[in-house]
Amino acid sequence: MPSTPHLIGFAELLGRLRHILTINGEDTVTLRFAVLPIHPYFDRDGWPRRLHAHVLFGLDTHLDPRSLLNLEPVADVLGALGYPLTAKAAALASEAEQLTLQGWTWGHAVNTAILRTVEDDEPEDTRIGDAAVMAVLSHVAARHATEMTSPTRATALFHRGYPTGLLGHLAAYLRIDAVHASAVGDRSALALFGHLGWTLSPRASAVLSTAEQAEAAGAIWTDVVIEARATRRDHLRRDPWDH
Repeated sequence: MPSTPHLIGFAELLGRLRHILTINGEDTVTLRFAVLPIHPYFDRDGWPRRLHAHVLFGLDTHLDPRSLLNLEPVADVLGALGYPLTAKAAALASEAEQLTLQGWTWGHAVNTAILRTVEDDEPEDTRIGDAAVMAVLSHVAARHATEMTSPTRATALFHRGYPTGLLGHLAAYLRIDAVHASAVGDRSALALFGHLGWTLSPRASAVLSTAEQAEAAGAIWTDVVIEARATRRDHLRRDPWDH
């Protein structure tokens, strides 16, 4: 448990979930214990068994499988362990949890939960770190053709509410205000997030900067992701919403 509560917002939680899917796979499902009527977050050896148990694991937090907290909704569990959620993050967590416990694959559950989360943003909902940026970039690139490239640098990231280019799709996946994004007409993701009032950690900004340079140079999206992942950032401050 952290020494002081760490409030997790929508973008941070989404990034952590996408990071988990990158590691465990979109088709992972929640498995039941054969001898228990509940779904403990962790097994007896301390390994995570549920989607949000991996979130806790990534936060260096554990929950005893015998704890009564295993019976509580995921937002209450995270809050009790020192990681309260904003209303929007709690809605995302709750929807994803319900779908995974119904047998949905984790990837399908997360993508559906994103679409069903319509709560207004709080300031904490628009904070994002480096691993979240990388996880979403990887996901977007993987869902498009291998040789996909972006339009010229003169093209805005959003046109009439629709994303253009890899970084436009990154912003769209994070559920930015597409109407506002189209109106400001930014060609840079760093500028767009700044104009929309988002908070990016120095590490996330470094990753985005590398991705922008590679994308502008005409690299295919897969190579943009590879270059972004190689961004040197160990010398930069690690914010709580970085991984």
